[in-house]
Amino acid sequence: MAAGSSSRLGQSKQLVQIIDQKVPQSLLRRQVTIMNRVCLSVKTTSFCVLGFQSDKLRDHLTGFMPAKNLTLIDNVNWREGLSGSIAKGVSALGNDIDAVLIFLVDQWQLTAEDLISLITQWQKQPENIHIASKGTSLSPPVIFPRIFFNELMALYGDNGAKEVVQNNNQFVNLKEMPLAFIDLDTLEHLKVLNKKNK
Repeated sequence: MAAGSSSRLGQSKQLVQIIDQKVPQSLLRRQVTIMNRVCLSVKTTSFCVLGFQSDKLRDHLTGFMPAKNLTLIDNVNWREGLSGSIAKGVSALGNDIDAVLIFLVDQWQLTAEDLISLITQWQKQPENIHIASKGTSLSPPVIFPRIFFNELMALYGDNGAKEVVQNNNQFVNLKEMPLAFIDLDTLEHLKVLNKKNK
């Protein structure tokens, strides 16, 4: 998910630079690289929902090898919030998709290994929702089996997929993943990221 305008941050978080394994790159390219590694590991497909400055972000990914097999989805209604972008993304999935993993562009400390571990957990109980947790708090990344796709496609607003998780609490499996709760929404968050870069 990379469709938002980063209004609280005051700049496009997708293009914020991060030094990852001594290589400077944008958050968008970092996350696309991670998803490419996940896809190669578990033989799946990756999609990226764009919205704000979608043309600029498409250009940013042009010629970027890890994005070679990435499907880009434009959400022209990105102003309506994260929920609408999730709905748009899920509606673009084919009938051969068993589940969707939702991962945010600003979750800059998560690794491919974190996502693969969540997928591995889902594979053991593929009928359930699997979501990152920290104590009693929940956050993406989250995996929804196909049975929940209709609910995801009906989402609107800016609460993400919380409503679907809450309405199906009996089918939710937690995966302790503290790094999922480190994101980039404010200038204070950016200071933390820049300190890490140094």
